[in-house]
Amino acid sequence: MKQGTKQLKISYHKMSSQVKQTLIYLICLKGFKIKHAAQKLNIKYAAAKSIFLYHRNNMIKNEQIIDSTKRCMYRTITKENIRFQIITKIAGEFVNSKTEHQIQTQTTI
Repeated sequence: MKQGTKQLKISYHKMSSQVKQTLIYLICLKGFKIKHAAQKLNIKYAAAKSIFLYHRNNMIKNEQIIDSTKRCMYRTITKENIRFQIITKIAGEFVNSKTEHQIQTQTTI
């Protein structure tokens, strides 16, 4: 290096877990783009992107492991009341649950 040149000192600030959780919430559940969520929280785009990529690679993929013993089932349906539940998850987090009732007459699924 040349003498007399000054190195720029970059300061880093640790981001609180609440800001990280809010960022993930805005991106995953509210559908914001990373850029818009970062602007809303007044953080740098690069920091928001790295937080989201870490969350996607480490948290979401670990939670979405499919248990092969709990796959969808089928059976022959006779005249009876059927109650089934639909559970919605986005990014591995519970969003919604809905229970349906239906009357069937001799159908094979």
